[in-house]
Amino acid sequence: MPRVPRGAARPAGSYAPGRLGWGPAVRPIRRLPIGVYRQQVSGVPLTGGQAQGTVLATGALTLSVGPQGAGVMWSPASLTVQTTSGTSDTSTCNVYLGPAGLGVTLLGTIFPGGYGVAAFALPVMSPGQYLIATWTGGNPGDTATLNVVGTMSALMPG
Repeated sequence: MPRVPRGAARPAGSYAPGRLGWGPAVRPIRRLPIGVYRQQVSGVPLTGGQAQGTVLATGALTLSVGPQGAGVMWSPASLTVQTTSGTSDTSTCNVYLGPAGLGVTLLGTIFPGGYGVAAFALPVMSPGQYLIATWTGGNPGDTATLNVVGTMSALMPG
């Protein structure tokens, strides 16, 4: 078996002594402490505002999305709902705003629930607040999609 001199670089895919198996030596990604996240970035296109689910046999489905993580704030502008049946779906979709997935404030009703858009002006949403879409009278087995469009702000190291 060939030996590599002590201190010499090992090529990728070589055996790493002290570790199990072949392959490059694995090192964990360095974690930054939360205190270094001081700079606020705003006006970024909203990410994470998508959800998808299957309509139950009762014709009902609830999907919710909201900002996640420390310092993340959403400014949603509109919400789009769609099912695989499309415009031939005669379901109704109610859109709510509320904490912890509990619909408190009705923002609008989309009929038909198979395809529609709701535009609204909301105050900035913080983690713990959710946009909730609830379908009733849907076609069992349909895939329903919820998509929120807007901007967000987040913290970055700086």
